[in-house]
Amino acid sequence: MDSKSQDFDLTRDQKSRLLRLGSSSRPQEWSPEGEQQKVDMLYDVISNSLPIDPSLVNSLPIVIRGLSSRLHSLAGQPIGDLLQDPTTNITTIERIKQYTKESGTSADSEDKREIFLTIYYAAIASALLFHNEKITQHSYEDLEQFFSSLSKKDWILNELVSLYTRAREYCLEKIQQEDSRSH
Repeated sequence: MDSKSQDFDLTRDQKSRLLRLGSSSRPQEWSPEGEQQKVDMLYDVISNSLPIDPSLVNSLPIVIRGLSSRLHSLAGQPIGDLLQDPTTNITTIERIKQYTKESGTSADSEDKREIFLTIYYAAIASALLFHNEKITQHSYEDLEQFFSSLSKKDWILNELVSLYTRAREYCLEKIQQEDSRSH
């Protein structure tokens, strides 16, 4: 047998996913099949970029318009990376929130709705943690409960669990501050 490493004809994304699954501290590969499908769908959504603004695509030369969905520099970073990056601007986080809200509303299955709702709350958590901004009408009490519930689901990726856990702590601090002001 040849001692060279083999690529097995995997795409870069597939190799990255295998590496992430192998290095994960939570044994996501042991999830029941329905849960594993959610893991896969969640991973697919957060590893993609936000859809490109149609006005940007229309401003491109005709030759490039057809390729615009494949150009990373136009599409931007993956949603998951944006949500975990403290330097992501608040406008981008709000775009992610709006995109996932709209996608969840029009989703054709309950699993897809749940996936988009998960990312919707990750956007809210990111805004709280990295910008100290609440981009929702939900109370801190409600957000704390949502983040707590989401962080306990087996099919949610570790990066998002960490985001929810920190956002939950943030909400608890805000609740305590509000309680101390009212007394």
